[in-house]
Amino acid sequence: MSLKRHFQRLKSIDALIRKKATGNQTALARKMHLSRSGLNKLLHEMKEMGFPIKYDHIRQTYYYESEGRLVKALFEEAASENDEMKNNLEII
Repeated sequence: MSLKRHFQRLKSIDALIRKKATGNQTALARKMHLSRSGLNKLLHEMKEMGFPIKYDHIRQTYYYESEGRLVKALFEEAASENDEMKNNLEII
């Protein structure tokens, strides 16, 4: 599978998890056009990357234990020194 397609899958799963609209494992696998074992591998990989994924047995959906989001791109251009100084001042 290409890296671009893999990243698209991650983004799709991320969006469903943030909406708490995954359904159970079988439903999510179906939505993602994956086998259950393929879904398990992907969820395990996301957890290894730091995604705080949990499962709510009552609501039967995956959710994030803490707030966060998937970054938009794998490569982000470096900011100019002027932009970095402005960003550092905003933090203080």
